Amino acid sequence: MVEVYRPDTLEQALDKLAVGDHTLFSGGTDLMVQHSVRPGMTPSFARDVVFVDAIEELKHITEACLETQAEGDVDSALFIGAGVTLSEIEQHPQVPDILRQSVAKIAAPALRNRATMAGNICNASPAADSLPALYLLDARVVLSSLQGQREMALEDFILAPGLTQLKQGEMLTHVVIPQPDLPEAFYHKVGTRAANALTKLSMAGMAKISKGRTGKGKLVDWRVAFGAVGPTVVRNRELESLLIGQPTEKLAKPRFVDEVVAMYGEVIRPIDDQRSTAEYRHQASLNLLRRWLSQLSVS
Repeated sequence: MVEVYRPDTLEQALDKLAVGDHTLFSGGTDLMVQHSVRPGMTPSFARDVVFVDAIEELKHITEACLETQAEGDVDSALFIGAGVTLSEIEQHPQVPDILRQSVAKIAAPALRNRATMAGNICNASPAADSLPALYLLDARVVLSSLQGQREMALEDFILAPGLTQLKQGEMLTHVVIPQPDLPEAFYHKVGTRAANALTKLSMAGMAKISKGRTGKGKLVDWRVAFGAVGPTVVRNRELESLLIGQPTEKLAKPRFVDEVVAMYGEVIRPIDDQRSTAEYRHQASLNLLRRWLSQLSVS
């Protein structure tokens, strides 16, 4: 018989998770679908369920200091608790714009009032709407257990579709965003309709442009990530480094754009599934990349 627990504190939750296998339940918007036998029937869970939606210490967005590699250097970072809903993230003024854009495209307002970003992360779907933006922001996750905490980069945490580094007895308690938004941001999601659409593919872009005395711009930072075109989010830092330092006027030259698009065409490897075809995903992703480059060329 499956038992249900609803602890009031993180300590109580970790005590329960330390013994046996459990299903963590916060917003439950993915879990209710995954464990549904058929429409109209109550979902069936094979393991005891631990509800963590009542844990107040996980419901806050706070800014805190981070130690950097340079001795004596201190930077600030945003800590988003695992119990913070998508709606709260969407509306919070300190959350980077690129993340608020992507969260706003997830399902409908009623679902965003319940769903959490931590759940979106731990579900580890290649099509998760928040992930491309989080990858560009170099987000990190804090994993807690009775033995303590460990922190790692989000891109290391997610290993494959539905598979993460989360160990038995652990739960994701915070998402850490150590970097602020860049001035230029781009997010586009392709679905079957304007609202409540499952993602066929998505792309997020961030950039920073400096302008000299002549008024001509140069890319001093440039990042791009694609969702639903590989087993995990596709972000290639080596390709990004090739564009950093380039004058923005170069982005308007068809030959240069073709070269950039061709390089990304090699790292984007989508599949056919019930939502879309690999060929469509591949071409649409590269079309979005062209749009992003064109947008930057006139910035």
